[in-house]
Amino acid sequence: MVSVIVPSYNYGHLISETLRCLQAQTYNTWECLVVDDGSTDNTREVVAGFAAQDPRIRYLQQANQKQAAARNQGIENSRGDYFQFLDSDDLLEPRKLELQIRCLEQHPEFDIVYSGVRYFSTENPSERLVSRRYSMWDDGKSWMPEISGSGNAVLNKLLRNNIMVVNAPLVRRRTIEAVGLFNAALTPVEDWEYWIRCAAQGAVFRYDESPESHALVRSHPQSDSADGRRMLRATVRLRKAVQELRLDSDLRELNQQMRAEAEGLLGVEEVVNDRLARGILQLCKAAVRDPRLRPRAKWLLCAISAPFVPRERLKGMVTGSVTGSLAKVVSRNSARKEP
Repeated sequence: MVSVIVPSYNYGHLISETLRCLQAQTYNTWECLVVDDGSTDNTREVVAGFAAQDPRIRYLQQANQKQAAARNQGIENSRGDYFQFLDSDDLLEPRKLELQIRCLEQHPEFDIVYSGVRYFSTENPSERLVSRRYSMWDDGKSWMPEISGSGNAVLNKLLRNNIMVVNAPLVRRRTIEAVGLFNAALTPVEDWEYWIRCAAQGAVFRYDESPESHALVRSHPQSDSADGRRMLRATVRLRKAVQELRLDSDLRELNQQMRAEAEGLLGVEEVVNDRLARGILQLCKAAVRDPRLRPRAKWLLCAISAPFVPRERLKGMVTGSVTGSLAKVVSRNSARKEP
């Protein structure tokens, strides 16, 4: 059985479609645990209506603690052999569970199988097939590295960027039991850190290229307006947590470099948002943290220039480097939706 974990906060107006997409799955041996994270809207009533008609759907409630804690409660109350995580405004292709269950059943060596993602914004289901996008920026390019394997090869990709949205993978229970629960202190990037922990413990990842198993992510104002500083602060916390893992020295150095990048970007965002002293301090931290000479000089130059140059020019001083791409990486991480 698949345990589908659905954290929800004030998405009563969207969760009906999410639950119907589950009921439309070609694989029907699943349970769905909707964990209401302190909603103040009609989430309870909507889910109760579904649960009354479909015993596979269960409603759980908690005080508002963000989605990582909600996913943890779902895991602790689950009974399935596999886990599918699904945000309460997102969808799955109808054959996703069927195809990924088959993959894991045929390949006991795989621990996590994950699909590609498509983004949609229209509320008209008949228009979605032609309006789906590879990314939230409509650039016609997939951002996912589509990597399979285990060990340092996967860790190298994960330490640079997240490799999937949260509703892309199907995960074996044995993997969840070995790795533990999500780190609730890392919201809204807790899923990214979770996949890093999985890889660090030797989990075998398998990319599923079938278009019939895509994860479907809704792009709407609530999902696109996440505070960039909040995401970057969480990313810095993620980097600190990863540094405590047992990683090879080259991976630890890579994580250190990426932490400096996140701290430097955070410094720029603080300055742009009129927190000059805090931003300069953050830029100096990035310069001290980064072991590479050129990035260190870049952050020092930004710190020195911050009081004197226009805000947009300061941002332009970093967007031509790998730091510029990190801004997109941070903005697309799957936990972006909860306030």
